[in-house]
Amino acid sequence: MAQRSKRSDKPADPVSADRPAPGLAGGLAPRGSRDRVDALAARLERYRASYYAGQPDVSDAAYDALEDELRALDPAHPALARVGAPTPVEGWEKARHELPMGSLNKVVTAEELGEWAARCDELLAKVGEPPISGELFVAEKLDGISLEVVYRDGQLAEAITRGDGEVGERITANVRRMRGVPGRVPDARPLSVRGEIILRLSDMARHFPDAVSPRNAAAGTARRFDGTGCEHLTVLFYDLADELDVATEAAKFELLRGLGLATPRTFAGTLAEVVDLYRRYAEGLRAELDYEIDGLVVRAARVALQHRLGEVNRRPRAAVAFKFAHPTAVTRVLEVRWSIGAGGRVTPIAIFEPVELAGASVRRASLHNVSLLRELGVGVGDEVLVSRRNDVIPYIEEVVEKHGPVAEAPVRCAGCGAPLAVDGEYLACRNAACPARVEGRVRKWIDSVGVLEWGEKLIGQLVQKGLVREPCDLYRLTVDDIAALERHGRKSADNALHELHARLPLALPTFLAALGIEGFALETARLLVGAGLGDLAALRAATEEEIARIHGLGPAKAAAIVRGLAERAPEIERLLAAGIVPVTAAQAGPLGGRSFCITGSHRRGRKELVALIEDHGGRVSNGVTKDLDYLVIADPASTSSKADKARRYGTRLISESELDALVAGGEAREP
Repeated sequence: MAQRSKRSDKPADPVSADRPAPGLAGGLAPRGSRDRVDALAARLERYRASYYAGQPDVSDAAYDALEDELRALDPAHPALARVGAPTPVEGWEKARHELPMGSLNKVVTAEELGEWAARCDELLAKVGEPPISGELFVAEKLDGISLEVVYRDGQLAEAITRGDGEVGERITANVRRMRGVPGRVPDARPLSVRGEIILRLSDMARHFPDAVSPRNAAAGTARRFDGTGCEHLTVLFYDLADELDVATEAAKFELLRGLGLATPRTFAGTLAEVVDLYRRYAEGLRAELDYEIDGLVVRAARVALQHRLGEVNRRPRAAVAFKFAHPTAVTRVLEVRWSIGAGGRVTPIAIFEPVELAGASVRRASLHNVSLLRELGVGVGDEVLVSRRNDVIPYIEEVVEKHGPVAEAPVRCAGCGAPLAVDGEYLACRNAACPARVEGRVRKWIDSVGVLEWGEKLIGQLVQKGLVREPCDLYRLTVDDIAALERHGRKSADNALHELHARLPLALPTFLAALGIEGFALETARLLVGAGLGDLAALRAATEEEIARIHGLGPAKAAAIVRGLAERAPEIERLLAAGIVPVTAAQAGPLGGRSFCITGSHRRGRKELVALIEDHGGRVSNGVTKDLDYLVIADPASTSSKADKARRYGTRLISESELDALVAGGEAREP
């Protein structure tokens, strides 16, 4: 599988050097040993060389995970102090930088950023200087090719790639053709400025339609000997030599822009404001950009404080890369299991040596389908890069080192022995009576409804005893039924049944998602209800054409929904007969029947607020319309365009705390 690398900096991180090491096994010595350290360093050197030769062996995330482990084992190892390529790639003339092009420490969480700022404040306090936490400067961390550009007597004289930080390649002729790089600047002083060569996404779509990675396309194009395509590249500048004696980062960028140099977007603020900005980038701003960034660069706003803090391992203490990243670690696959879901789909599950990610021990991850398993090439014994996407979902990102053959897909169902059918990218058991399917079906209902006290073992026992064949059977169980099972008493049985019935009544989206229809998740159910199909009868009567017109669905999804509801019609009728009747939005909770639009920055993320509203019967809209009931806004006195539009329509503007009051059964103030 083609690897996409996004690594432009490979930093050491003395601030967080005591973090627990991510996992790594297979082919390396035991954790903590000297042999382990040496093996990690050797591999990082090899990966760095292949990366700068234009043929990366592993992704940026895999490299970072391995480097993090080395940093935890030996924070002062020389391999962590190196940046760039070991030697420039042959072909272009070598040139030495006027200023060494070092790298940055990195953090990936708000907590780590706070630790970095606290450490800087502590060091400055010892020498009688003010803290940096209240006065930070932020620039977008561009995901491109680092470059030094030198101007002499106002003329562009040299353009040199990063290389190993000391010596790079002189590609001046190509850089002259790139956007954002004026041939002349209105300043005759010697100038050394640092920038990043990027390929804008719009330019990639227009001029490089076959490219997958804008960074890789930019790297290859920038080094073409004939310069073809360089006119479609852009350089954005973010730093300049210290000898110009600017007092602040803001003044530095003002000078860059005054010279006619293009720059990324910048911001200034306190530590709390930087964290909020990072969250807004992660939740939407980043996706709106026409170029790729992999984080934010956060610096002390005052240059004098940067000098007082100095450097460690050629990396400035006063600056840090606040990177967008899933927590990752490298570990070894122990087994590939095949799980049978509620709809009969057979899913490969990778079991691996446990690793700590985002505060949790992770030991398994779904490989989703046979196609993904084969694309990744996962087999027993392989070293794999594991992440927790959104700090929640375990995911195998890639194979770092192969040690065994790709896992073979089964041909028969492990639950009933029936031959497995091929269903697109999936394998499926079509035997409706398969015990594994029944168990998966019931487990899907329990998970979707959010019932506690019901583990896999209890569900398995109930299915094996024939007490439960489908979800409606759950609601016919008695305390005696459960208490008679192995390792269950009357108290645990009573708790389990109380938890089950306490979840009633079910909101319509929850009821629909719990049915376990393939491709019919909670978000799809919310789309249907939000589009006006607010009760079960209306939804079951809807045609494919009506559903296909709903934004976010389409013909294929609509056909699957109609077909799935038709196939489950007998089961739905049995649920209704058992008294499991979904309630409409107006009946569902304190926000029932009311619509909300969320705008601006809030204490909680947008996804959390959407879930809060919908879980209590409300409906979330993406825009302000005449029918909207509430606009949730950080400052109800705001004069933004959405706020003004809401006032014209008579929509009530409420804060996040006032939304909480509505949920609690109170009433928001009048606007």
